Amino acid sequence: MKAICTYENLRGALNATEFATSKSATLSILNNILIETDGGQLCLSATNLEIGIVKKIQAKIDAPGKIVVSASLLGNFLTALRGNDHISISVEGRILTLKSGAHKAKINGYDVEDFPIIPQSSEQEVMDLSLTQFKNSISKVLNFTSKTQTRVELTGVFMSFNNDVVCSVATDSFRLGEMCVPLGDVVMNAGAHNSISDSDRQIILPQQLCAYINKLPDEHETVQCSIEQNHLFFICGDLYITARLIDGVYPDYKQIIPTSSVTNVIIKKDALMEAMKVTTVFTGRESGEIHFDINDNKLKITTREQELGENTTELDVELTGEAQNIVLNPRFVIDGVGKIDAEHVNIAINGNAAPVVFQGYDDKKLDKKYTYIVMPVKSA
Repeated sequence: MKAICTYENLRGALNATEFATSKSATLSILNNILIETDGGQLCLSATNLEIGIVKKIQAKIDAPGKIVVSASLLGNFLTALRGNDHISISVEGRILTLKSGAHKAKINGYDVEDFPIIPQSSEQEVMDLSLTQFKNSISKVLNFTSKTQTRVELTGVFMSFNNDVVCSVATDSFRLGEMCVPLGDVVMNAGAHNSISDSDRQIILPQQLCAYINKLPDEHETVQCSIEQNHLFFICGDLYITARLIDGVYPDYKQIIPTSSVTNVIIKKDALMEAMKVTTVFTGRESGEIHFDINDNKLKITTREQELGENTTELDVELTGEAQNIVLNPRFVIDGVGKIDAEHVNIAINGNAAPVVFQGYDDKKLDKKYTYIVMPVKSA
């Protein structure tokens, strides 16, 4: 192989692909990156067997070839450079040689045949997705995925396409977030839109894939997407992404979303968020308990930590229904309410042991696109 490309392009391609490398000690080949020529382009590929990423960049190719090298070693070398305009790349056997300005490096490579094959899409049925809308949908719920493998289906984001609505859902059994938007806002091509409308598609996206997509720049308005044989494929310009979908049955989460409530509390979002952040001074953001005492259009928030002290905040609210006293985890409240776009928040309560529902509230109506549910602390 002999090729020349810009420093920025090579560094950018490595940044885009090394996300998919693995730190596996048993499959060390997954710690590496495949560099190969493709016509007049240079391709960098990485995979951890669950997600694969390929990034193509423009280059002057004098001789074709390919090599597998350490992603971290290549990255450290490029980071240490001051960023000269061009880098020349050559491969002889299993040795990758890089030249940039006054610097010349040789990196020992590995057998290309040992590098896993990244699945390719047949592109039989492709959806054009609005990147902004897709990212917004998953970003609203991504933080609520389970961090344990006890129930693998809860470690990903569940997406359903039906009734002209796309819903993204995540839960760790203690809280749940749901974001629903019109199908036409997400799926842009009419053919795919009509096909999905006539079906009931459900998939579970790996958390790692969602985190990666969520960081993609908004320079591309749409991305091409297809689903084949339990794999999801994305094409975003010169970036190709594939991931194995989570195999499992997602729980019927609709059953736990209350359809009515005995108490509704309307409060300014900023005031509630400020109160929550103040309470974490005494509870710690990762755990703790806060008491919500709701009565006479007042919300009294109290926290008490024997070793630290206590805090009380009293806020004006618009109360409809019965008085309530519930105990919540302050981190859960902050994480969910922070995703609400409206100026006001409606809190729907059905007692101190039932799920508490948070939704946006503006112009005297609920914003039902985003729903957040949190279970009270058992000591309530």
